Amino acid sequence: MTTGTPTATFRDPSGSLSLEDDFAVRTIHPAARDQVMEFVTSQFCSKLQERGDMVAITLRNTPAGLQLLHPKVPVPTYPWEWTPSQWLAAAQLTLALCAEALNDGWVLKDATPLNILFVGSRPVLVDVLSFEPWNPTPKDHASHIWMAYGQYVRTFLLPLLMNKLSGWPLELSLFKRDGYEPAELYKVLSWRQRLSRAAFWPVTLPTKLEGAGAVGAQRQKVQHHRPVVAIHLMKKTLADLRMRTRRAMPEHTGSEWTNYAATLQHYTAQESQQKLDWVRKVLEDLRPERVLDIGANTGVFSALAAECGARVVALERDAAAAESLYRMSRKSRLSIQTIHADLARPTPAVGWENGETSTLLHRLEAQSDMVLMLAVIHHLILMEQIPIGEILDLVYRLTWRYVVVEWVPVSDPMFQSLMRGRDELYGSLTEEDLLAACVGRFHTLRRQPLENGRVLFLFAKD
Repeated sequence: MTTGTPTATFRDPSGSLSLEDDFAVRTIHPAARDQVMEFVTSQFCSKLQERGDMVAITLRNTPAGLQLLHPKVPVPTYPWEWTPSQWLAAAQLTLALCAEALNDGWVLKDATPLNILFVGSRPVLVDVLSFEPWNPTPKDHASHIWMAYGQYVRTFLLPLLMNKLSGWPLELSLFKRDGYEPAELYKVLSWRQRLSRAAFWPVTLPTKLEGAGAVGAQRQKVQHHRPVVAIHLMKKTLADLRMRTRRAMPEHTGSEWTNYAATLQHYTAQESQQKLDWVRKVLEDLRPERVLDIGANTGVFSALAAECGARVVALERDAAAAESLYRMSRKSRLSIQTIHADLARPTPAVGWENGETSTLLHRLEAQSDMVLMLAVIHHLILMEQIPIGEILDLVYRLTWRYVVVEWVPVSDPMFQSLMRGRDELYGSLTEEDLLAACVGRFHTLRRQPLENGRVLFLFAKD
């Protein structure tokens, strides 16, 4: 498919997933019905739903068989759109749920970031078919071995580790659905990195064992364990993975954009406060339910919208700023969902026939009743060379009511620094060009000039 609309999934042997109105519908294959029913009617499953750690489930019997209905997440995101701290939060939830499940006779058979979605700043497990019964017995030689161990290391731990050691962007997971193999990473690491505490265990050791043909032998050296010992060993394995994952987190460093608000030279403190007060008044008067903050930076206006009662999706292309934004939203517990992505180069649809994951723009379209574009349009014009009309066409599809725009004049220091000598192309742009591009799309509800020459607009769709 080229539309970016996901097709029904086909990889899970227990069921397939499709989208229907306000629900994600999981149709259970007949052979898996009894086990699925046992899990979804268990107290453990109910407990996870009540806490919000797992997506809600409604049962529906149809001629096609048993179906599980899950409420749609308004804007689903994929691991390649997450910050490092989002990866860590998703990993910690996965390990915690698996450890807890053991006490109730269940275990996670899958452990991949693709089983997690974010609702605001909170990770939620959405693949309910990942649980299977776990009942260790002394005759079960491998009862203490977590079968999803290798998948967790490839898909969670190694991407984080390579981001830390070699600066590999987490966005590369777009092309690595099944994660990294230790041997491929071993080739690109220096000897110092290979022998480091962080990489020796998950990269160097398995690579050498595989090369020596020792992996199969290692798997045969299993012992009989009583159930109480098996659960202890399993939990020890999960705790060890949790520790190693935290160690794989890259150090959080800033960028020119993380300190943007604090180092503004084209804004005085009074002008910054004037802008903040005006936007707050708009939010308080209109009370939007869902806000899309494009170019959210570290989240000052995202937080303002959330404090006014909106559910916010914050889009930021700078990795360090997006990481700061997510940490802020997690700490403050505000309803802000961070997406690390670039509006000018949005995430494409990928997978079989481009139908397994949808485009970012498709997921954002008509999901917000207000879009914030504060100090963004001039970046798109000057850095990406996108015409004003094209920008407004996109925004028209993203919002179903309002858009707040900050217009930056040619005389502004930031505009001048980004123009880079292309005066002939952009040196004559004016506010009138913005308003002319709005014709047939938006009309002006409010206009607020600032003392520094910038102008704030509140537009409504025609």
